[in-house]
Amino acid sequence: MINFIVKYLVFLFFSIFSSIVFAQSNQTLDQFYQSTQSMQADFEQTIRNTQGKILESSLGSLILSRPDKFILQYTTPAEQKYISNGKTIWIYDVELEQVSIKNIDEGIGDSPALLLSSHTNVYNHYRVTDIKKKQPDGLSWVQLQAKKTEMTFEKVILAFKNTVLMKMTMYDSFGQITELKFSKVLVNKPFANRQFNFVPPEEVDVIGSVSAQ
Repeated sequence: MINFIVKYLVFLFFSIFSSIVFAQSNQTLDQFYQSTQSMQADFEQTIRNTQGKILESSLGSLILSRPDKFILQYTTPAEQKYISNGKTIWIYDVELEQVSIKNIDEGIGDSPALLLSSHTNVYNHYRVTDIKKKQPDGLSWVQLQAKKTEMTFEKVILAFKNTVLMKMTMYDSFGQITELKFSKVLVNKPFANRQFNFVPPEEVDVIGSVSAQ
């Protein structure tokens, strides 16, 4: 159950990341937002506890289009889809044959999958600073430190190669560390709005009011 919650929070992080307007300023982060209107990538996700033990490894893919539209899909070990068209969020658990529907405003809060889509939320909720690595690795590292102790993610670290997002590590209030490594990244590929709408299959249970749509 905790790992499902973590996946949901990752989804929310991307949603914040996809709807951003500038407020404060960090050169590395701002260059990413200015140069990236859409993003498509595969990812490998690892969830660890504070002792470094791996709790779960997942594979999946991401499609993101600003503002507020994205598809976060896990393919292994269990197929789950998180979809936003900018107004509605659908959470589809294929194995459970269940779809949850939420208004996007219910899902944003302080969560870091509504970060890849919204710049204002980043600076409103996090203090953004550069990280200088002792051993240069060709990446630019940025740390997002939560401004409030009750935030779901206490800290988020992003790694960029030029302006392309390559890694993301999130430290949550459960004491778990979630790391995503991105590959096959395509930037600014055009996506039709209809790709971000979702019609639940007839055989699944649907949780959520029609008004959320």
